[in-house]
Amino acid sequence: MSQAVAEDLRSVVLRYRFNASVEELFAAWTDPEMLAEWWGPEGFRSKVLVMELHPGGRFEIEMTAEDGEASRITGVYREISPPTRLVFEITEHCAKDLPPEVEPQIAPTPVTVEFVSHGDQSEIILTQDGLNPTYSELVTWGWGGAIDKLKTRLG
Repeated sequence: MSQAVAEDLRSVVLRYRFNASVEELFAAWTDPEMLAEWWGPEGFRSKVLVMELHPGGRFEIEMTAEDGEASRITGVYREISPPTRLVFEITEHCAKDLPPEVEPQIAPTPVTVEFVSHGDQSEIILTQDGLNPTYSELVTWGWGGAIDKLKTRLG
């Protein structure tokens, strides 16, 4: 990778509050049935095909759009620290029906999810690094839609 490309990579940091405990939130990210209920933006349904929940373990999620077209997201878990931290690397990103101005994300991207308790509420701080500039906007939109579904799921 050239130095010019490396300097152009983006990070996305997103913060979300929930009326749920960190334990409930952590379970929503680590239980395959729960994850399938909310993963992916609005209009997509997901199926967890592989979830090897240990450092070095793989995951594979199939996301199906309303038109029936499916794409897969794959990756590897790097750190699992219940109930406060989950780190994984996405190795294959969604590339289905990208807008013409969005370049596919080819390089793997690390994702860190921190679960922080604030009394009766909890916060997720989600950081995804190493994104190409046009794909970072799509990532922000995708996580936002997924988190909206998670908020609905947790009530």
